[in-house]
Parts: sequence; C-alpha cells; structure tokens
Amino acid sequence: MALMLAGCDQPTGAAPAAPQGPAETSFDAIVAACTQSVAGRTPTVRPTEPGTWAKVGYGPALVQRELTRTESPITPYVGKIVVKDNEARATAPTEAAAQAITLTPAHLLSNRTHTFVYRFDGKAWHWNNGSRFTKTPSQSDTTEALTLADVSAPSKGFAGCLPR
Repeated sequence: MALMLAGCDQPTGAAPAAPQGPAETSFDAIVAACTQSVAGRTPTVRPTEPGTWAKVGYGPALVQRELTRTESPITPYVGKIVVKDNEARATAPTEAAAQAITLTPAHLLSNRTHTFVYRFDGKAWHWNNGSRFTKTPSQSDTTEALTLADVSAPSKGFAGCLPR
C-alpha cells in the first residue's frame, strides 16, 4: 500500500523533473545573461546626413533556448540561443527631435533572427558560431555570418550571450 502512495503528490501525467547537471545549469545562466543583455539595449541617436538625425532601436526580443545531449564524449552537449527582435528607425531634423521620437511598429525597418550556437566540452561552454537572418519589407531577405567580435561588441547588445 505504501508503494502506491509514493507518487501521490505529483500531478496526474506529470513526469518528475530531470536533474540539472553542470551543462544545463551553466547554459541556463548564459540564456539568462543573454536575455538581460538584449533587454538592456537602448535606442541610439546619431546624425545621418546634413540636417537629419536618426533614432534606431530594437523591439522587445524573444529569447529561445535549445539544449541537446549528444553521443560524443568530446562534446556531450550542444546549445543554441535564438533571439528574435525587430529593428526600427525614424528620422528628424534635429537631435532633440530624434531623441523625443517614440519608436512604434510604423517605424519598422526589419525583423531579425539571431542564432548563436555553443558547444560544451564537459567543463565549460564555448561560443561556436552565429548568424543573423534579416527580413526587410520590400527587399530581399539576407543572412549573414556573425563572428565572435560581432557578438562581443558592446554596441550590439549581445555580449551577454557569450559564455563567461
């Protein structure tokens, strides 16, 4: 009778939570830092051409995590973070006017998907590669490779997506 009652405190159909090992725990920390990093991006204002200022910003990002166990003893896990966001741009005749602009969906410049791939060597996570897919209305879609320098640049807002 006691054996039958052992699992009574679990909701029906719920599987017990899988234990988190160092790979999962440390990858979750990278995802959390990445989420915080992209959430902290602020719009920038800069001169574009004589008499024009542009405000460029990013919509709220969706950060998705994917972690896969492999059969390799050399790389027992691979991980992927996908960041989806929108880039918006508006112009004004003065710097102050550009600063005052509230970017809205009407200012949409592009939809972007950043994909970052990582490998776990049994001890630590390493950034492996990345890419950016950009959909710009009325233009061809583009895909570009991202280097470690691209991702780590403080001005891009993705430095938090790198393992520490």
